[in-house]
Amino acid sequence: MSDFFERLSKALEDRYVIGSELGAGGMAIVYLAEDLKHHRKVAVKVLRPDLAATLGSERFLREIEVAAGLHHPHILPLYDSGEADGFLYYVMPYEEGESLREKLAKEGELPVMEAVRFLRDVVDALAHAHKHGVVHRDIKPDNVMLSGRHALVTDFGVAKAVTEATGRQQLTTAGVALGTPAYMSPEQAAANPHIDHRADIYAVGALAYELLTGRPPFMGTTPQAVLSAHVTEPPEPVTKHRETVPPVLAQLVMRCLEKKPADRWQSAEELLPQLEALATPSGGLTPTDTVPIQVAHRVTGRPTTTVAVMVAIVVLAIGTAGVLFMKREPNIVAVGAQTKLTSAPGLELDPAISPDGRMVAYAAGPAGRMHIQVQQVAGTRAADLTGGLPGDHRWPQWSPDGTQILFQASPGGIYVVPAPLGGTPKRIAQRGFSPAWSPDGREVIYAVDSNIYVQPADRGDPRRIANDFEPHSFQWSRDGSRIGYVSGNSAYVFGSTELGNIAPSTLRIFTIEGELHTDLSAEPYLYVSPVWLPGDNQLLYVSDKGGTRDMYQLGITRSGERAGQPLRLTTGLNVLTMSLSGDATTLAYSVFRNEANIWAIDIPARGTISSAEAQPVTFGSQSVEGIGVSPDGRWLVFDSNRSGNQDIYRVQLPDGEPEQLTTHPADDFIPSWSPDGQEIAFYSFRQGTRDLHLMSADGSSLQRVTDDPAQERYPDWSPDGNSLVFYADKTGSQELYLISREDRSSSWGEPRQLTSDEGHEPRWSPDGRWIAYVSGATLRVVLPEGGDPRTLAGGAAAVGDPVPIFPEWSSDGQTVYYKGVGSDGSASFWAVPVVGGTPRLLVRFDDPTRPSNRPEFTTDGKRFFFTVGRRESDIWLMELIPPK
Repeated sequence: MSDFFERLSKALEDRYVIGSELGAGGMAIVYLAEDLKHHRKVAVKVLRPDLAATLGSERFLREIEVAAGLHHPHILPLYDSGEADGFLYYVMPYEEGESLREKLAKEGELPVMEAVRFLRDVVDALAHAHKHGVVHRDIKPDNVMLSGRHALVTDFGVAKAVTEATGRQQLTTAGVALGTPAYMSPEQAAANPHIDHRADIYAVGALAYELLTGRPPFMGTTPQAVLSAHVTEPPEPVTKHRETVPPVLAQLVMRCLEKKPADRWQSAEELLPQLEALATPSGGLTPTDTVPIQVAHRVTGRPTTTVAVMVAIVVLAIGTAGVLFMKREPNIVAVGAQTKLTSAPGLELDPAISPDGRMVAYAAGPAGRMHIQVQQVAGTRAADLTGGLPGDHRWPQWSPDGTQILFQASPGGIYVVPAPLGGTPKRIAQRGFSPAWSPDGREVIYAVDSNIYVQPADRGDPRRIANDFEPHSFQWSRDGSRIGYVSGNSAYVFGSTELGNIAPSTLRIFTIEGELHTDLSAEPYLYVSPVWLPGDNQLLYVSDKGGTRDMYQLGITRSGERAGQPLRLTTGLNVLTMSLSGDATTLAYSVFRNEANIWAIDIPARGTISSAEAQPVTFGSQSVEGIGVSPDGRWLVFDSNRSGNQDIYRVQLPDGEPEQLTTHPADDFIPSWSPDGQEIAFYSFRQGTRDLHLMSADGSSLQRVTDDPAQERYPDWSPDGNSLVFYADKTGSQELYLISREDRSSSWGEPRQLTSDEGHEPRWSPDGRWIAYVSGATLRVVLPEGGDPRTLAGGAAAVGDPVPIFPEWSSDGQTVYYKGVGSDGSASFWAVPVVGGTPRLLVRFDDPTRPSNRPEFTTDGKRFFFTVGRRESDIWLMELIPPK
């Protein structure tokens, strides 16, 4: 064993057990190690002794501290850093995947779509870093790790520390080549002291060049020759080395490689939308002269994703090369040019294009505190129409004459406001959501709970015309005789904590008299955002039937039935909702991205801690909702769409690989581990509605527990493992129910209703005495035998406090933990004694880069496990070419 290794092991022995060497570069040596405090594998990077001596610990740790503040899904987080016995080191998660350098070494040039996907992730990470004043200065394949289908950027802060301490000449002659000569910008190569974030844009261009062609833009026999070429020589076009690179992508790369920073893309924020558009072929569009491609039904989660990607690649090839031209069928619209209207960080939702197609209204701002804004299609600054009105404002709808905008406010009801310049909003209904104008502008339709109402637009008396399960997204036919709408999964559109919720819904039509109900969606997938085309015999809508959320077109008979099979118009668009201009030539739609991974944080014994102390448990591009921990604390079980649809997975703590337990094409949710660790309960849409299911902990021996038309969800076990508590809508409102069996060999009995106060999210105490749940804005407990519930938190006595949204129990059953959400949408963890008392704040989610949007969480008695999510949406415009 070398003296270096022995000294290092000795210096860090109180914190890390240093293992094998993972690799070595010009600046650092990387070791696999065990984190003794957290019992996890980590990568310890130790600066080479000559560099450490030159830098000094103060400068190095200062720059590393800046980088440690970066929290982003595509930035590999920094766990720790320090100085020990002259060693300067920093610690990052150990990723068992490969780096882009290793992938290039094995494969050479990458497939175009794969390269674009990795570049998008890198630029997304840079946009976040640049926003916080951090320039990487060393973007190269070695510093990009691959996790699943996504990229993670490493080593923020290191390059700046080294370059400022040593200077360029010493680095290049020593072989370190900061920025690495192949990827250095001309200003870095020329030792320009005024280097800004645009040096990273150049490096992205060099990285992209190599991913697409298998070679960097400049090569030479010495580092000095390569540096000189960056400063003086123009790079050869990408297409010279690979003719099949789409021209728009080749131009994007070459612009990154401009010599003068002012001639490049001026920011990662400017470059990111260009890559996002390319990541969905032709902006996610089927070429105008091609027949829409129908994607096969899902068989399992993984093949769905594969099919979607294969179709996307085919569409890109057709759209870019123009190889295949087919005659478009009659009555089918074609999609044409698309442009991005908004690009601000955060959420822009509910686009509604004005009847003349010149303006778009939409909701913007943090979830739960959005305002209605109006922006010209020409791209001028948006105007806030509802800034003076309290609450959350959603779902703007233009009046047929374009002079007013209808919207919902929570709390507050339904309002109209003058358009496009704004004015004082006028309330026309005390309650209601998802409003829509009649074609003549005289009436308004909206929902209140499960009831559908129509009322005069001038505040007349409403009349109830129908009822259904969670009706929303009403769209009046152009002749005023029929209404298309959606039943189910209203949280997908209108949720705050559950925006983009993964669950099926149903597309339906009824007459204005409420006489006809027609189900247009035959399978348990998402169906949303119906839009009538002229003639009222064709509907556009959004569905995830093909894997990604895309536009479909469906013929409708005069009797309201399906006319033929739906045709898929786009691939990989990931649209949330959409609206159509009066002349049916322009479509406004929102593109929504939602990722959520599991994180953990220690439960503080006293005081309050920040979510900044949390650490990630899972990684990759996925959306996790429900989490359960095994009784022995060794395993987590969770639902995820990492393989396509939502399936159940388990992962061994602290750093195991996720193992897929279910593979059914229907979505599975909210797994709960039995007290003996032998079974997992969850709910699924396998029979068209939510039903409870059980399986063994290894995914075998599946059985169905409930079988009725109601929606049963969120199961949790009694301590003896022979009863489940859940909530369902059997009475028309959500209530808690119990279902029991004699033992594991027995069949389950009939459910017994437990509450009558609209309870949901139940959790059984470890001692079996109580069931905690949420009702309205309160946290309550009730005996398993029934009776009057007790309120522990929330309600009128806690006005201004965060609203309880999900409970869990301490190991001894004496304390109820709960997650709350404040008026600003931020989450927090609290504790309250089961006997009553003042709730105590445990964890503040005060780090805006780590929002926890979903209500669900779990605990092993020592830690909270929860999801940290990232939600982004922007408004796009699309040209529609009418049917022939």
